[in-house]
Amino acid sequence: MKLLGIFLAVCVMALTASAQTTFSNIEAMSGWHSCSACAGAGGDATYSMTQFISSPSLNGKSTKFNLGGTTPWSHALFYKTLSRNSTATHFIYDLYFYFKNPSASSGMELAFNQRKGYQWYKWDLQCSYLSGIWRTYDDKNKTWVNTSISCNRPKAYTWTHIILEGKRYNGKVYYVSVTTNGTKHYFNKSCYPQAMSSSSSQVGIRYEMNGNKYQTDYSTWANKLKMTYW
Repeated sequence: MKLLGIFLAVCVMALTASAQTTFSNIEAMSGWHSCSACAGAGGDATYSMTQFISSPSLNGKSTKFNLGGTTPWSHALFYKTLSRNSTATHFIYDLYFYFKNPSASSGMELAFNQRKGYQWYKWDLQCSYLSGIWRTYDDKNKTWVNTSISCNRPKAYTWTHIILEGKRYNGKVYYVSVTTNGTKHYFNKSCYPQAMSSSSSQVGIRYEMNGNKYQTDYSTWANKLKMTYW
């Protein structure tokens, strides 16, 4: 019986692994889109992205994202659709980013989302450098929700590794956890999705840079962006 139990456990693990879908090095893929007004706040930023940067880079092909302009608190959102999947319920967004002048930023927003029929499930998270905490977004009620998880301004000339985990369960968005440079914290937050007027199926990711009150120009380098779902 013990051997049978071990065999069944191994089989379940194998089936789970085989059912996973992973997209790697997303920053090097084509088909990215960007905007400033859609990112809220000032909505009048200048921005750009340049792929296949050799340095700084962890694998020789990072992507450089730039944010500037003259309107305070303007942000830039960069986003990409990965697939038309609507059945996955578990998601892991894994990435590295790098600053040369982190004092120029008021925060970073990292997100992934899934369209399923007439519902849009969004896991939007902000690392607020002004308040020093992670915040989750309640998309149905259009409000940020503070957490007790600290999020410190990153060090200059250093790669920061973030892993975000979320799940869709019983018609709700569940924020599961964040791991920063190997240290994991659990959110214990949930909300309802955004209702949409048309039906669709997709999974995508977002990468957003937040401007400060002076709208100081700055850049970040992103590398080894990976999304896994099952």
